[in-house]
Amino acid sequence: MMWAVVAAAVLVGTGPVPASDAATLLVVSSRGETFVPVSRDRGHAALAAPVLARALPLMIGINGTVRVATLTLAGQPFQFPLDAPAFRFGGRLYPMARGAYLARDTLFVPLQWLAEHVPRLFSERYRYDPIAARFDDLGVAPAGVRAGATDANAGVRPSDAPAAARALGLRWRHVVTIDAGHGGRDPGNPGKYFPRGVQEKHVALALARRLRTALDARGVGVLMTRTSDTYVEYAARSARCSEACDLFVSIHVNSMPSGRRQTIPDGVETYFLAEAKSEEARRVQAMENEAIRFETGGALPDGSDPLGFILRDMQQNEHLRESGELASLVQSALGPIHPGGDRGVSQADLYVLRNARRPAILLEAGFATNRNDAAFLISARGQRALAEALADAIVAYLVRYERKLVVDEGS
Repeated sequence: MMWAVVAAAVLVGTGPVPASDAATLLVVSSRGETFVPVSRDRGHAALAAPVLARALPLMIGINGTVRVATLTLAGQPFQFPLDAPAFRFGGRLYPMARGAYLARDTLFVPLQWLAEHVPRLFSERYRYDPIAARFDDLGVAPAGVRAGATDANAGVRPSDAPAAARALGLRWRHVVTIDAGHGGRDPGNPGKYFPRGVQEKHVALALARRLRTALDARGVGVLMTRTSDTYVEYAARSARCSEACDLFVSIHVNSMPSGRRQTIPDGVETYFLAEAKSEEARRVQAMENEAIRFETGGALPDGSDPLGFILRDMQQNEHLRESGELASLVQSALGPIHPGGDRGVSQADLYVLRNARRPAILLEAGFATNRNDAAFLISARGQRALAEALADAIVAYLVRYERKLVVDEGS
């Protein structure tokens, strides 16, 4: 059933393929050096599986009845529903920008699979260099081990984390994409209790900058979607979190509409991408998604399309659990230091999270319509406290994530 839905799908909002524009891919293995032509006949980079099999320990099987191809690499099977933007491995579904396909009786697989997913799933064995357009088979990792895992026979992967990160229990380098919400022509909410001239976009950027400083001090790399008062389109924000990124964090400020209760709600809340389950989540979803009107054309996507949501949710499925875990850690860290307290973890179909290829959250750092929250958000003390606690939560998540990487994918 899932394969049928995937195969019938029209690709929506995927990120860029982490592959070079080179005409050939150099594959280096125990078989020597092999140049594999890169086909772009269908508008994206793909490799002919039979040619790739000359360079790597690759077996090819195609079931024409159900239109599924199976590539067995180093003893591990990968299933590709033909013409669908995904593959299955170890019981999990992994989204891609484009799918495998048959052309002239030859199976072609996306370069993205080999360049992005295989090195992450088997980091001890495979390496990909996008600058040199080179793929290396080091032949040292046990089959079925996820990215960063240890090998009892081959030894433990040496730590490449900076000293500051190692002191906190991290072993490998990590990069977090920080998105300061709104910006430029999109002011966000005006902030009932912000000083004159201060809007949500200013507070979000200030918090993002402080978080960058806090993560830098902890040895965690940072990508910023914006560093000044500029507008960045929604698709471009989360799409920055793809190959060289571990987490996506979008920072916003909540607000309530006019009414008797406008100034009462307070506190911090964290969202991840899934169908909204409550009226409050639907309110926040509408408030944040409404800002897409500032983009070219100004049309809001149709939020009533159930198949579209299923496909977007499927693209995020790989990281849904991790996003929820990250959100819980963030709330546990921020709730105790926030004057409004912990409003908990929620989920919503937030456009800014749709293109993230890694675990992704949206933080509502407090209410601009609550006097105490607003004062906390615009103060240097409050911003530092939020940034430090958020950085601690991110590091705690990354430490847990690294521990999970030693677990076999099939266990």
